[in-house]
Amino acid sequence: MLPEDSGAIAYFNSKVQISDGLTSNRDQLVRYIRENMQYGNETRLWDAVDASLDHLGAATGRRVIVALTDGDDWGSKLGAGDVLDRAQQEDVMVYGIGLESRFHNGQRWTVTRPGGAFQKLARETGGGYFELKRTADLNSTFTRVIQELHSQYLLGFAPATLDGKEHKLEVRLNKPGLSARARRTYIAK
Repeated sequence: MLPEDSGAIAYFNSKVQISDGLTSNRDQLVRYIRENMQYGNETRLWDAVDASLDHLGAATGRRVIVALTDGDDWGSKLGAGDVLDRAQQEDVMVYGIGLESRFHNGQRWTVTRPGGAFQKLARETGGGYFELKRTADLNSTFTRVIQELHSQYLLGFAPATLDGKEHKLEVRLNKPGLSARARRTYIAK
């Protein structure tokens, strides 16, 4: 994190917990993880993203959620579509890091792969999605996310008609080898 960055830590299982406020103190965030992180069986991913949107509500500047999960959603009260709609309406970018997980369910080995709706949430809000097979790749992946966030441009435009409807949006680059992460839609209001 750069000095002007601020963040919070959230974890989710059968419940969703978020650290107080936003802080630029990296040590405080790490301490929250060490002292508070709990593991559980459910993965309330959509409820956690929704609670994170609540937490970012009053924040100024660019608002980003970076979510790490080892599986699809289990137990959320909200659905992926509800969370996607809200993130788009509130102009919050979501980055997703899906970690493949292997466990024995008592009868056979199972592999979780959190793609699908989680990947769509990241793509549709202009964020990125990374799927990892090993926890050893977490540090380099978080570093890549931070580098991307510190290397972005903000483009804006005024739609010809403010009709309150959703419209498709495509950002293309002329220079070969480069790609753009951008929202796929906007609401003209």
